[in-house]
Amino acid sequence: MNLEALRCFCAVIEEESFRKAAERLRRSQPAISQQVKALEKELGHLLLERKTCRLTPVGSLLYDRARHILNETESLSRELEDFDETQAGELRVGTSDTTALYVLPEVVLQFALAMPQTHLVMVNRPSHAIAEQVARGELDLGIVTLPVDNDELIERDLFEQQLVLVVPSNHALASRNRVNLSELSEEPFLMLNPHTRTGTVLQAFFTREAFAPQVVLDSGSFEVIKRYVGEGIGVAFLPSVAITPEDRGLAIVHVPGLPRVRIGVIQRRHAYHTKAEMAFLELLHAHRARLRGKGPA
Repeated sequence: MNLEALRCFCAVIEEESFRKAAERLRRSQPAISQQVKALEKELGHLLLERKTCRLTPVGSLLYDRARHILNETESLSRELEDFDETQAGELRVGTSDTTALYVLPEVVLQFALAMPQTHLVMVNRPSHAIAEQVARGELDLGIVTLPVDNDELIERDLFEQQLVLVVPSNHALASRNRVNLSELSEEPFLMLNPHTRTGTVLQAFFTREAFAPQVVLDSGSFEVIKRYVGEGIGVAFLPSVAITPEDRGLAIVHVPGLPRVRIGVIQRRHAYHTKAEMAFLELLHAHRARLRGKGPA
């Protein structure tokens, strides 16, 4: 039993596909299949169903142990690399586009000055995808919407994100500081996709308030929604951090009772945390006061 075979096996289970596992590991699909077949031959058990990639009982036992072994192996490797002060390292951070654009620039600049030998890799994806990658050890840190509800991850609060109503600057509501939710029943809405964390929070809020927005478009991107609001297609609920002085075609209107969204950092619970990782965390926490009231998708 070798680490490469275990890595291929785990990737197939996590991606639920031999093809996607091959793409993730940058291997050919036949190579992934051969590794899994060799593992099954060595162990004398069928580990997964080929059509569905579902685990057999033996496969489930192996997956749990294999994931632990791979995580421990990677942690040891990173700890040994971190031992050498002169060696260039890598820090992998996952976050949303909005955080990367509006929250992290100053933190990234300070990190680059403090640790010039460390290569920072930033992956921009939704919160649930980032949490999965952190849990698998593919990312060192995630800045996501909390909670993630994963026992393998440590969660630390950073700040709360304030949602606001965004309308075109020439809209009838643009001159008002605040409006009630009931006044928006006839407005066309550009809505954040309900499969995102913030979209889920908004949907729960609408249910509690018995509010049914007239949705004309769903999107997973705040930047797309901003652009379309500016074009006059509709109004939207967005985080206040996403609206800057450069957005002259947009106006912010406060809606009493809109929920706040918790933003935090996640890390693997049972993993070695490198010096670069801890330095980035320190910079993030040093900016907590500035970041409160702002945040990502």
